[in-house]
Amino acid sequence: MLAFFSAAGSTRADDASTLRVYDIAAHPLDTALDIYIRASGTQVFYETALTAGLTAKPVNGRFTPGAALAELLTGTGLIARRTDSDAFIILAAPRQQSVLAGLATASGLLFMTALQRGVVDALCRSERTRPGAYKVALEIWIAPSGMFQRTSLVGSTGDLERDRAVVAALSGVSIRVAPPSDSLQPFILSIGARPPDQTGDCSG
Repeated sequence: MLAFFSAAGSTRADDASTLRVYDIAAHPLDTALDIYIRASGTQVFYETALTAGLTAKPVNGRFTPGAALAELLTGTGLIARRTDSDAFIILAAPRQQSVLAGLATASGLLFMTALQRGVVDALCRSERTRPGAYKVALEIWIAPSGMFQRTSLVGSTGDLERDRAVVAALSGVSIRVAPPSDSLQPFILSIGARPPDQTGDCSG
C-alpha cells in the first residue's frame, strides 16, 4: 500500500519503539541527509536546489526518525513533512520566500505523492529492483507531461547489474502529473535498505 502526502503532513506520531541512537556531525546538508537515511531506514524526497549550500545541525543522542530529522534541519529554513509509510519530503518552510515554495502547495504535494508512487511501483515489478535490500539515491528529471525523461543513480546500490536494472525500470515511467512549474530539477529520492514487509512498499 502506498502512502499519500497531505497538505498538513501526517499527524501520526513516532512510536517510542523507533528510537535510535544518532551521531551526525555538522556536515553539508546533503551529506548529513545521506547519513540520516542510512541510520533511520527512512526514505526522503527533496530537491537538490533546496539543500545546496546549507549545513545540518549536529544530531547526537536517541531520537525517533521524525525528531532526528527535525533536529537535523533546525536553522536551515527547511521543514520535513511525513507520509504514512515512514517517508519524508523536505520543503521550504511556509514563510520562506523561495521559487521552490510551489512544492508546499496542495498540487505540489500531489505531484510528490505521484512521484513516490510511480518510482515504487516501477521498482516493485522485479525482484532485482524491489526496494529493501539496497540503498540508493535517484536523480529524476520529469517532463511537463509527467513522463520521466532521465534517471540517474547517485552512487551505486553495490551491484552494477542492479544499478542498470533500476535505471531501466524507471525509463519512460509516466506519473501523469505535471511537476510544479517553478520547481527545479532533478528531483531526488533516497531509498533506504529495509524489508518491504516493514513498509508496505510492494504490497498489493
